[in-house]
Amino acid sequence: MLACRILNLLVACVSLACLLMALVTDYWLVAYGAKDIAHSGLWKTCRGGHCFAPLMPDDYIVATRVFLILASLAAFALTVSIIALFTRHTIYNVRGSFIASMSAFSAGLCTLIAVAVYTAESWENKDSSIQRTYEWSFYLAWATFPMLLLAGALSLLLHLRSPASSYERV
Repeated sequence: MLACRILNLLVACVSLACLLMALVTDYWLVAYGAKDIAHSGLWKTCRGGHCFAPLMPDDYIVATRVFLILASLAAFALTVSIIALFTRHTIYNVRGSFIASMSAFSAGLCTLIAVAVYTAESWENKDSSIQRTYEWSFYLAWATFPMLLLAGALSLLLHLRSPASSYERV
């Protein structure tokens, strides 16, 4: 079970790092025009070497930001609760592996909602001369979803395999 805990901690740390990187970088969408290239993220847009933050971002950008921030907080709770697994403490009579699995599945759900909303709403192309593609920040956000599911499954496995106290069997 120690190997499962170590693997779980590794997956949780990598997914948290990827989620935070996807949240703060600005390579979600790149537009190639006839004379210029522009790239945008959740916080700013860069065109012609000049970056600016929109004063009134679209609603889908705000929703993506909110759900990715919630996912980051849940992934942080996941990482902390997995670290607590190494000390074998229970938190208010609930084992840390159960908290870790719920945090991982919550972070995965929030990530899925965020990137699905962004995918569905960001693709409308008003000008046929502009080619738009998703870039690495977008794919990094999608990649965290299966990692968070894996961390949740490993935490749930740890929860089901750990010996229960006598008062928990009642």
